[in-house]
Amino acid sequence: MSEDRSDKPRPKRNNRNRRPRRKSGAKGGPKPKMEASAGQRSSDAQNNGAGKKRRSNSNRKPKALTPAKVLLKYENLMEQYIQTRNKLFHLFGREKKQKQMEKVKRNYDKALGDLRSYESKLNDWQKEVLDKKINAYPEDREYSKNNNLEPTGDIVSFTGEFEDPHLLPTQKSENWAADTEESTGTMEDYQRYKEEMR
Repeated sequence: MSEDRSDKPRPKRNNRNRRPRRKSGAKGGPKPKMEASAGQRSSDAQNNGAGKKRRSNSNRKPKALTPAKVLLKYENLMEQYIQTRNKLFHLFGREKKQKQMEKVKRNYDKALGDLRSYESKLNDWQKEVLDKKINAYPEDREYSKNNNLEPTGDIVSFTGEFEDPHLLPTQKSENWAADTEESTGTMEDYQRYKEEMR
């Protein structure tokens, strides 16, 4: 038995996404544009010039960094840097994953560069805010205070010739320049040599 559908009301169509119909003139076509006179054209040119200000989109202007935003952006960049550094150290020395290693190294260099560039572009007051965050805790000077030591370390020169601190006095007195003999032998020879030296 079929139902009679004429009694049911038709559902309303969703006209939200439909384009509005274009309004036309009396004859069905678009209204013709009126030609402006010379006086109107000159006045329009003046209005479009210095008299009218262009509308500027306020959303496009860069927003000023507040102290909270300075710290938040620094923490985000630092977190990215730490993640890329972890990945770099995890893959370091793996020969089979050379291409992946190159990509991770590029990401690491980029993250470090972004962090350093952000630090260098900050204003003085922003650098002070960041410095308070980084150096929030006082330096540990307890040992130097107890032993009456200066907090600054020894001044070390990085140029010139330096003595090797790992050599024993007997090794320092020996002249090894004339020794051209290569080390040969087995571990048994070495153990025997050690016993002879005792």
